[in-house]
Amino acid sequence: MDTPAESASLKSQYAAKVAADLERNSAEHERLSSEIAALQGQLATLEDNRALLLSMRQTLGGDAAGGAAENGGVSGSGAGSSAKREVAAASATRKARKKADAAGGKRKGAESGGSRSSRQRVRETGVPTLLELVRDDLAQHGEPRSAAEVTAELSQAFPKREIKPTVVRGTLESLVAKGQAHRTKQKRSVFYSAVTTDAASDAGADAGEPSEAGAS
Repeated sequence: MDTPAESASLKSQYAAKVAADLERNSAEHERLSSEIAALQGQLATLEDNRALLLSMRQTLGGDAAGGAAENGGVSGSGAGSSAKREVAAASATRKARKKADAAGGKRKGAESGGSRSSRQRVRETGVPTLLELVRDDLAQHGEPRSAAEVTAELSQAFPKREIKPTVVRGTLESLVAKGQAHRTKQKRSVFYSAVTTDAASDAGADAGEPSEAGAS
């Protein structure tokens, strides 16, 4: 039989072992609890980000392409079907874009034809062209005038016509090239004045005129 001393020593050893095991258990419990808390925080963040991304995709119109992702896990056949739908949607988008481009080209051609018809109507109805208006404006004023001054007076006299400074300046340069106007430069400003010779008038009548439709 064990003596009381041996029994006490054995009991003490068991108690020490139990205490050590309990301490290790507590430490492991604390470590796992910390890891679980961290993982739960990460999971909550991922869920928030997922909800935000799904909301953004729905706003951008991507519902048709995202059924598989919303369910969290899908079979291979489901993923393949989603990919096919995306390819079909992209193909349809390209076809629609081509049709829109073709329609736009037709509209531009029609608008260009309309502009030519408008210019023809202007000539047929006897409405003065921009070149004639600019030349008459220079003839009415003896002093040199800038393109801005000519534009302002013509815009006030013809409010229904769209007259731009760049087109007026081009018209003035055309008159200078035809010998129907003089160009002088004062510091950084350019001024134009009319040429009243009969030869210049005849040359202007026979020469081509810049298109007023360029102002549009």
